[in-house]
Amino acid sequence: MINLKQAAGFLILCIAILGIFPKVSIAGSDQFTIDGKVNLDPGTIVVLSHLTPENFQALDTVELDANGKFEFSGSEEQSTLYYLTFKTANPPGVPLIVENGAKISLDITAGDDYQYTVKGGKYNASMQKLHTLYTGYDRQIKTFNAEVESLDPASITDEIKQTVQQDYQKLLFNRTMDIEEFVMTAEASPAIYFAVRFLFAKPESRMIFIAADRLQEAMPESEYTKQLQEYKEMYGPLAEGAVAPNIKLPNPEGDSIELHSLKGKVVLIDFWASWCGPCRQENPNVRALYKEYHDKGFEIYAVSLDKNLAQWEAAIQKDQLPWLHVSDLMAWNSSAARLYDVHSIPQTYLIDKDGRIYKVGLRSHDLEPVLDYLLN
Repeated sequence: MINLKQAAGFLILCIAILGIFPKVSIAGSDQFTIDGKVNLDPGTIVVLSHLTPENFQALDTVELDANGKFEFSGSEEQSTLYYLTFKTANPPGVPLIVENGAKISLDITAGDDYQYTVKGGKYNASMQKLHTLYTGYDRQIKTFNAEVESLDPASITDEIKQTVQQDYQKLLFNRTMDIEEFVMTAEASPAIYFAVRFLFAKPESRMIFIAADRLQEAMPESEYTKQLQEYKEMYGPLAEGAVAPNIKLPNPEGDSIELHSLKGKVVLIDFWASWCGPCRQENPNVRALYKEYHDKGFEIYAVSLDKNLAQWEAAIQKDQLPWLHVSDLMAWNSSAARLYDVHSIPQTYLIDKDGRIYKVGLRSHDLEPVLDYLLN
């Protein structure tokens, strides 16, 4: 859920002490305008704030007129995230993207959250689409929690607990995937920044990388782009979302195979060795997954940390491993192992169709639902 309440809390004190909100002048010659209507009582305070990573910066306040209407105007140098709240400074509210010259008009319905339609501004249609997405999940989670709380504690078995946990994790997984889909496919705008920075308690590195790259191409001078690039640098080259470093190593026949030649497929980089017991135990399970998903676009790029060619080839034959195999036969000094910071095996990196690291450290029992999502 959106985590804005704490960021706005400092404004409540201003209401209590002064009866007003702090204001920052936003006058300018090339103005934007925001006008709207909401089904709240006349005289209700409407707050226009600039949404920053740290807090809400209140810019102006007005009261609803007798018809529930309000209006703001001001100036803004670039497309900037704003937020409308009602009665208090606390969310929920309505996110907006504002820039000079924008003529924004809103029709808002208040309830447990705020649903709205919007016209005007370069990116507000995209922002509204994202708002509808995440508030829809907020309502689902609220309903789910209420249903769980209504259960009779005496009747809750271990099986029910497991089912509840699985259903909740599935709900959160679907939320994450839908937001990720928005980040990947929606028009590149501050709405993408909003999604990755404010819709998760902890930013998802994969989405940070995708959003940073998309905004760098579309809005290189935006402050949001610069902030995401800074976050991206903090995660490092092996974070989920980073483009997977290329590997070029020979197969048992001596022919070099490049990891990047597999772009367009979902690829599991599997670091293993013939002498690794846990690796060999995983092989039958991985082989079953390979059989099921290979024709749908799944490939395995197995990097062996063997030293002995004959032992490596014998393990491939005995375990019946039909996928791609490479090695420089340097064991722990393998160039690929150093590149991917591998210190124990088995170790895996799942690479998506765009060549980005999707998940790290998946075992066979974790792979199936992820492959099903990425390939189906």
